[in-house]
Amino acid sequence: MQNVWGMLRTLAQVIVIWNRPHPDMVAATDGRRIWIDPALTAVERRCFLAHEAIHIKHGHDGCQPPAVERQVCFEAARFLVQFEDLQRVAGWSRNPWVMAEELDVTEQVLLDRLATLDGDEIQALWPPGDHVA
Repeated sequence: MQNVWGMLRTLAQVIVIWNRPHPDMVAATDGRRIWIDPALTAVERRCFLAHEAIHIKHGHDGCQPPAVERQVCFEAARFLVQFEDLQRVAGWSRNPWVMAEELDVTEQVLLDRLATLDGDEIQALWPPGDHVA
């Protein structure tokens, strides 16, 4: 499992503020600070912190267009879910909720990670004729 706090330590002087940034948002960044809702679960905090850290890594300092947000979601999912871990879990489950729980990510992050797979990776996860329940 990737360490989000380790990732944050590689970024120059990022401050995490444990307050909800806005009634409609659970996390946000201005490029130096990350605001995060303390009511989130540990898994949600891990996922949202990774997402915001990737914004900072790319120099984003506020709201981004939907296409950029989508790319950040995909990059966060690739960071949080290593292919080998996904392959291990996919070997015994096809249930997104179970898979996400096992991988310590939200279902949305799992779906984003699955969306980043190429054809060879999909074949490696689910070979033809493989019938895992």
